[in-house]
Amino acid sequence: MVMGWQHEVLLVGDTDFITQQWIQHAFPRDHVVIAEREGTVGGNDRLRIVNMSGASTLAETLATYEFDRIVFFSENLTPRSDRDGDLGALRRLLHAIRNRQTQMLMVSGPESEFIYPENADVRDTSKSQMSRALEELCLYYARTYRLEAKIIRCPYLYAPERNGATAYFGRLFEQASAGSISFREREQQQTCFLCADDLAELIYRMFDDWTAESEVFHVPNVFNFTYGDLADVISAAFPGLSVTFGEGRPQSYPADDHALRLRYGWSPRYSLKQDLPLVLQRWKEARAREQSEKHPIWDFLRNHSKPWIAFEICVTFILEELLRTAVQGDSQLGTVDLRLFFVVIVGTMYGMNAGVFAAALACAGMALSYASNGASFAPLFYDTSNWLAFVVYFVAGAVCGYVQLRNRENLRFMRDENSLLRERLAFLRDLYHDVLDDRRMLRGQIIGRRDSFGKMYAMTRELDEVLPRKLYHAAIRIMQDTLGGDSFGIYRIDNGGRFARLVAASPQAESLFSKSVRLENYANIVTALDHGGLWVNRNLEQNLPMYAAGVHADGKLAVVIVLAKAQPDQMNLYFQNLFTIMCGLVQSAMVRAFDYENVARQTMLVPGTEFLNTQAFLPKVLAANELKYAHMSNHLLLRVEGAWQDDGSRLRGALRQTDEAGVLQDGNVYVLMNQVSEHELPIINGRLTQAGLHAKLVSVHEEDSLLAEASEQVAAESQADETPRSDAAPNDSASHEGGAA
Repeated sequence: MVMGWQHEVLLVGDTDFITQQWIQHAFPRDHVVIAEREGTVGGNDRLRIVNMSGASTLAETLATYEFDRIVFFSENLTPRSDRDGDLGALRRLLHAIRNRQTQMLMVSGPESEFIYPENADVRDTSKSQMSRALEELCLYYARTYRLEAKIIRCPYLYAPERNGATAYFGRLFEQASAGSISFREREQQQTCFLCADDLAELIYRMFDDWTAESEVFHVPNVFNFTYGDLADVISAAFPGLSVTFGEGRPQSYPADDHALRLRYGWSPRYSLKQDLPLVLQRWKEARAREQSEKHPIWDFLRNHSKPWIAFEICVTFILEELLRTAVQGDSQLGTVDLRLFFVVIVGTMYGMNAGVFAAALACAGMALSYASNGASFAPLFYDTSNWLAFVVYFVAGAVCGYVQLRNRENLRFMRDENSLLRERLAFLRDLYHDVLDDRRMLRGQIIGRRDSFGKMYAMTRELDEVLPRKLYHAAIRIMQDTLGGDSFGIYRIDNGGRFARLVAASPQAESLFSKSVRLENYANIVTALDHGGLWVNRNLEQNLPMYAAGVHADGKLAVVIVLAKAQPDQMNLYFQNLFTIMCGLVQSAMVRAFDYENVARQTMLVPGTEFLNTQAFLPKVLAANELKYAHMSNHLLLRVEGAWQDDGSRLRGALRQTDEAGVLQDGNVYVLMNQVSEHELPIINGRLTQAGLHAKLVSVHEEDSLLAEASEQVAAESQADETPRSDAAPNDSASHEGGAA
């Protein structure tokens, strides 16, 4: 299959609705990169995403990828969006690509299109002003720096396969799950939504038929679906739901201007009314997965870590005091300060604050032990020598906590730095892989281009034929190998210009073509071939080929090359141009063959007759055999009796233009009937009988033997003609030498 050039595509802006399936729909053969948005909810992990938040990363990304196409999605494609910053981001992007050959497409929301019938004087809102400012900025850069920019004014987007993918529906379903939803719009207000799959189809068609001039297109809102209908569908999914509507100004969306349908053959197919149950189902599935992943106990512990640490310290302190009481009489363990050990452990594990808290507990425990032994607090307070133990506890807790805190900060710093380096490394790795992919692609293109020169040379060599029938065979095979189709056919126009006879067709596809076609039934195709040389079935009419190209000889249509069936990716401008080029090569070869046949016609005839001699007739029969064995054509070989009675004019008058009459080595006259099968033999015999002739069918086995014998005789005669000339040179030399002597 012939593939087009792979483009580098950047998607930037409100890209939350984009999925891998959406990219395959909009850019099936291109390399797509998505600019990461700050605060984007997860779900884009399957896509190639780069961070372009900074000016340096933006310039580096644009320099690395050299994008051919950029699609900017405005933030106002989501209703009630709380995101801002479109204008600055768009300006930075346009400024970065201002001197490049880039196709820029901006998808704007419906804010600038809304009309308020109740108050005709008030047309603008703050969002509509922002939306128009984005469009004016894009058009300004297009005028000033000659960017190829187009703008699509589009309704709000939703994506059924993305769990309800817009923030608007997410918030709406969250409110509905809580028991009540509130719309700012009136109940009778029309919704204004477009499925993301429809937008993908539109973007694909626009880039496929891209033009350089700047244009603004209006996407229609063709479905009748109100906010009241939207509330009914949601209420059916959430029983007992309380719904309230606002008293906002009614707004209307402009009617369809049919520009997109006439220009690109596109119109919206998916309705929110039909897709909303699927959106709800995907949202519920995602919510159920989130609920199943939650663990109340661990979530509580993660959210309340400080109280839990305090509880652990208190429990550990109680255990330490119990252990100290139990070993108080032991001579060895009694020398160990368990309170200091407790402070060091807590400070080392939990940090400075926990270490100080543990020191306070240890001091309190020591004071209580003094009191339990009957000592007074006054000597303990006033005697500074007793402070040493308390100071040691606090110093130990603070120092151990500080060390732990410093290590933790160093670890966090190193982790953050490693995370940044890892992100940077991932970004550079993606760039490296993309560069390698580009290198492989370019290397393949260079090798393929060199190979294409060889293919072009091989094609011209194969098309260097003087026999039209061999040329038909070569043309079908070359066009199948180059264009990738398997339903090509070639028709020859008769001298009267009324009928077209099938002379060759692709193997296994002969049933798709009629053997004979009356041209007046296909006047639109003939008119297109006479004026432009190419006809394309853009309306996908039944029983008509997808492509047809004409070959003109002496100013008249002589041959028609058709492609009966085409793949969806072959209905584009690239394939159309390639088909035209291939047909141009075939046309040059056919015109040359027709001219040669017309000039050499008299030398090919048996003197005084209309029959081809053996040297001219045999190659035509052999070429017909090649087409037959290649399943590209059928023929019958007939032996005609009584054809020598005149100069062959009766026989010539009973044949079609595509049939040939000639003589083989046995001296009999034969007729080569092209594109004829045995069940049509009675009709042929009836026509010959009316002309006073009788014909007999030559069987396949007899035809092969006859052709083999004729080929051997022609080869022997050619060799005999060359032998005397080779022997004459020495004799002539000898005679010259004798004369000289």
